[in-house]
Amino acid sequence: MGCLKSLGTFICSFLFFLALTIFSIAFMLHSTILSSDFVTKQVNRIDISSIARDVAEKQIGSELPEQAKVLKDVAYDVIAKQEPWIKEQLDNAINTGYDFFLGKSSTLKITVPLAELKASLKNDLWNALPEYLQEQLSGKSDTEIQRYLQDFIQQIPGDVLPPELAALPEELQQTAIEQYLRELAGLKLTEAIPAEISGQFENLMKQYFDQYYAEFTNDIPDSFIVDEAKIGPNTMDSLLMVRKYIGYFQTGYYWVVIFMVLMAGLIFVINYNVKVTARTLGIDLLVFGILDVGGGIISKNLSPIKLIPNISQIPVSVQNIIDNLYKDITSIALNFGIGVLAAGIVLLVVSFIVKRKEAKD
Repeated sequence: MGCLKSLGTFICSFLFFLALTIFSIAFMLHSTILSSDFVTKQVNRIDISSIARDVAEKQIGSELPEQAKVLKDVAYDVIAKQEPWIKEQLDNAINTGYDFFLGKSSTLKITVPLAELKASLKNDLWNALPEYLQEQLSGKSDTEIQRYLQDFIQQIPGDVLPPELAALPEELQQTAIEQYLRELAGLKLTEAIPAEISGQFENLMKQYFDQYYAEFTNDIPDSFIVDEAKIGPNTMDSLLMVRKYIGYFQTGYYWVVIFMVLMAGLIFVINYNVKVTARTLGIDLLVFGILDVGGGIISKNLSPIKLIPNISQIPVSVQNIIDNLYKDITSIALNFGIGVLAAGIVLLVVSFIVKRKEAKD
């Protein structure tokens, strides 16, 4: 009879340990890629303006025409100002998508409103130019300022100038543009501009800017919508299949917990002894906890960046995202292992306390 009890206890203990191993993997998936909170935390940590700058410099920085390079830093500043809005929309899209995949919503529809962004972006672009000029000209001598403004003017294609300005003689045209840029940057004018030019110059520039911006954003809708109609039936079928398997995983996740509880109950039923049950489960948890904590400590001290070939080709901001993501995942694994280890120690302590009480009785 004692052999049968020992065999039954061993089998249940082994199955409990196996289920605990499976649960640890499921717990990691449940706490990371299947958690909208985890994903939004990673998104909110991202410095979008730095990524935009690094990726643009790596991918298209050397290919931009000269006139586009003039406003490059202005575009970066606009992205930085719009970063809170961008992150808010990403958070909403992530939560909506997770509601669908986790079965909280029966339909998939992600809506990103763009009308307010378009209007705000227009104002930001217009207002960012004076700030950009002020920053670039700050602390420069008069000679350096004039050289910078002339270089700036040379990069402006003649075909983009308003007709009234393009019709002026070249010398007067450059003078008018330079004085306007000086005024825009808050600098003292060096030459007087005829009243008939200065009075209309800003209106002409603003009018052209509005027209150019309208043409630029003409194809951008007021709302960006992702739904079943947009993604097509084939893609939707694939997404529904993913949702189905996630549902299976979620169900299995809780069944693993139930299975572990069942194995613990069977160990108690077989032995009908709190001390043996606590010690058996405590050993399982202790062994698993030691292995998991040890692996977590080793993993936490490693860096996945060093394992990526041609790491110099990846922008530093993207490297930081990978590094922070890895640290968060290893922290979750380490905390889980510590929790299991602590539970194992508690059960072992309980088994010894029960043993002493039984001996005393």
